[in-house]
Amino acid sequence: MARRRIGTVKALWRYPVKSMRGEALDRALVSERGIAGDRAWAVIDASYGGAISARAFPRMLEARAFWEGDPVADAAARVRIETPDGRLHLAGGAAAADAIAAMLKREVRFERIRTAPLSPAEREAIMRGAAPLPPRDFFDEDVLHLLATGTLAHLRNLEPAADFDPRRFRPNILVETVPDAEGFVEDGWLEGTIEIGAEVRIAGARPALRCAMTIWPQDELPHRPETLRAAWEHHQAYVGLFAAVAAGGTIRLGDAVALAD
Repeated sequence: MARRRIGTVKALWRYPVKSMRGEALDRALVSERGIAGDRAWAVIDASYGGAISARAFPRMLEARAFWEGDPVADAAARVRIETPDGRLHLAGGAAAADAIAAMLKREVRFERIRTAPLSPAEREAIMRGAAPLPPRDFFDEDVLHLLATGTLAHLRNLEPAADFDPRRFRPNILVETVPDAEGFVEDGWLEGTIEIGAEVRIAGARPALRCAMTIWPQDELPHRPETLRAAWEHHQAYVGLFAAVAAGGTIRLGDAVALAD
């Protein structure tokens, strides 16, 4: 089996609430569900019961979510939400729902993924249609999103006036690619297994189709429609990749990233 180094882990992110800004990490525990604590909550539109996305509601990106405590080791860990006025709210609490409802001008509620097994009573209620099946996850595609710095550099060379800050693409893992990586680097990773550090193995990669979330303002980043336009014109809007976890473990900033063909 051929194996070659393709880079190092430059940045790690998780997004505790779907479609809100997230938090940068120094290390992350990875399982078949992705990075621990990622997309643990979603904001649900009360009118139709679906998860709200920043694709249609860009003001979601004005809020930031982060974990207080370790979601794996600390049973008391909680997700806090910082709203544009600087206030902190507990995810799932009435104050958080009220604050997001005021931002979006629609009735919302918070919902958390269910990881514990269903009780017999819950299973019976679901079977007879009296209760909904709890969500397994809030991912649009697969559980991990990887992005290569070489791809962002390539896009900047193609469109110097556009903004390709990695935060616009919301990756979990930003890979600092080796100097000879050219073009849309992740295309060369699709058929292999990506190895990160000593433990984590990532497989089942497929290209990540970008959407309007890349153009909306967040933090100090302004509205930049040319970002998505450039991705479409030069690569049919595919930037980065989504993938599944073949073997879990801990990854850290600076870990080596290799491709096994």
